[in-house]
Amino acid sequence: MSFTGTLRATFSPDIGIDLGTANTVVYSHDEGILVSEPSVVAYRNSDDAIVAVGSGAKEIDGRAPGLVRVVHPLRGGTISDFRGAHALVKTMVDRALSSRARIAPRVVACVPGCATDIECKAVEEAIRAAGPRSTTFVPQAVAAAIGAGLDIMGTTPRMVIDIGGGTTEIAVLILGGVVAMHSIKIGGDTFDEAIAARLRRDHFGIGPLTAERLKIERGYAGRPLQRDAWLASGTDLAIRMPAKRLIDETLVGDAMRDGIDKIARAAWFILESVSPDLAGELLGAGIVLTGGGALVPGLAGEIAVRTNVPTTIADDPLGCVARGAGEILASPDLHERLRPHADRLTRWYQSLRIGMKEGYSR
Repeated sequence: MSFTGTLRATFSPDIGIDLGTANTVVYSHDEGILVSEPSVVAYRNSDDAIVAVGSGAKEIDGRAPGLVRVVHPLRGGTISDFRGAHALVKTMVDRALSSRARIAPRVVACVPGCATDIECKAVEEAIRAAGPRSTTFVPQAVAAAIGAGLDIMGTTPRMVIDIGGGTTEIAVLILGGVVAMHSIKIGGDTFDEAIAARLRRDHFGIGPLTAERLKIERGYAGRPLQRDAWLASGTDLAIRMPAKRLIDETLVGDAMRDGIDKIARAAWFILESVSPDLAGELLGAGIVLTGGGALVPGLAGEIAVRTNVPTTIADDPLGCVARGAGEILASPDLHERLRPHADRLTRWYQSLRIGMKEGYSR
């Protein structure tokens, strides 16, 4: 790196931001993951002031409902609370760069493929609140593939399935371009809600944190792992009293099955949409899973069986999207080559300036 490049990186590092439904991750090519915290904001009910962001907000979720309400400003991969999203992004960037006397950074931010014009504009405004020098937007699936170490510039097609908290992003990439891309609003939150709903049918109520723990501790795809029942705390809805209950892993697996089926069908849909030659090459290249959902036991094997394509899990799947965004900025050639294919929001914004509007809603 040149002297000027080193100086710029010292005071204004290029960063990638994965503004996820479950977690927000900020990544620097030189230093790795700078921040990884829950995408949660806490408001004080009395005056609507923001009292905590990130980990601090998640710790008080459900503990003081009369005094504080905890909000997830992103749902289904898009912004549902504009003020909370602005506070979340600005706080995460400030925490990531707090140890530096800095000027505004360059940012690559990731957006889901199912985002509409209005939703993408909301993401842009949230990122802008952090005061970046420049911002480039790329689809999450593209960033995930790069963060997983896949060579998307080569002549061999690469397929990635990024299962986040709110959406699952699926793409086939080759020669720096997107051959096929699909986005569905199924993710980790979907599994949590399904587990809680399944238990309510048995008159046992649990909160979102317990549902998430059940997913992590006893969730699976395919065949049960024969793990012992997990003791969950909640409410006996028949008598409206606090209670504990042993939850068998098969109940959790049954609750997650519908969401897993939809992910597998979406992967099959993408494979069906590409040419037979590319589909044949993917038999050798395989599918790579990224995102927190990739960690569901048995999911890679289930997708491999359902698609007939070997499927593996990326190293550090949780950090792939943010890492990929950071790597794009670290490579000027990669950055410039991806912009025509990936930066839909930037092109849309530029088209507004000349009186034209590019539609990219799915």
